[in-house]
Amino acid sequence: GNYSSLQVPRADLWWYCGGRVLRNTLPSNWKGTCAIVQLAIPFTLAFRENKASRGKEIRVKRSILGTSFDDRTYIDSFEVPQGIPDEFKARNQITASFESFLFWWVTVNKNVDWINYIYYNQQRFINYTRDAVKGISEQLDVNSRMTWENQMVQDMMLAEKGGVCVMLGEQRCTFIPNNTVPDGTITRALKGLTTLADELGENSGIDTSLTGWLETWFGKWKGIVELIFSVIVVAGILVAIGCCITPFVRCLIQRLVETAITKMLPLEPPPYDDNMLL
Repeated sequence: GNYSSLQVPRADLWWYCGGRVLRNTLPSNWKGTCAIVQLAIPFTLAFRENKASRGKEIRVKRSILGTSFDDRTYIDSFEVPQGIPDEFKARNQITASFESFLFWWVTVNKNVDWINYIYYNQQRFINYTRDAVKGISEQLDVNSRMTWENQMVQDMMLAEKGGVCVMLGEQRCTFIPNNTVPDGTITRALKGLTTLADELGENSGIDTSLTGWLETWFGKWKGIVELIFSVIVVAGILVAIGCCITPFVRCLIQRLVETAITKMLPLEPPPYDDNMLL
């Protein structure tokens, strides 16, 4: 048969034209005598990184469009996000405004808790996504190899007719992208998620050496104790301002006013001498 029609490289199927060179395919304008050979030691398909094609996929920095996935959300003139639906909001802006005006120390603690909550959910989301992509990559890698092996066998069986793609035509011959190779999109995305998860893990964690005793003593009531402690500290600061700083400032202002008024008044005339009246 005309085996030279095979233009796609196949595993364990080589062209030997003499010397110590094995070719996976023959050029279109080849001449001479060649034979199809198989190696005595079986081997498997191994994919290597294609640096030439990888360089074309590098995206320029800040090339992502600035449009939002939701047309209702936007950034106002004060650079504050607006238009978030109420069912997706975590807190009420109006309640938070009154709360920050009257009990600002409570708002600060709530914001810290919300930052920790969002950061924790971000780490969980990245970890779950990493595990999902890893499982998909492992499964697709095996399925892709099995598909390549099955197509190789079919091409060998139909080599007299030029293989599967020649019989079906180029339009009906499906190309299977192997994105699980070392430089594939799935592999690179998995590496990026793993690196990001490790980075977030390194930057997370707090030092509880000073506040750990609160949880040891009060357990689930730790938050209430922290709130009461914050209120006591704020009350102590207000008492110190009202009892010490305010009287001192008032006394200082009073002295300054008295000094200014004294300088503005005319000097008293000297007392009259009795001898001057005689």
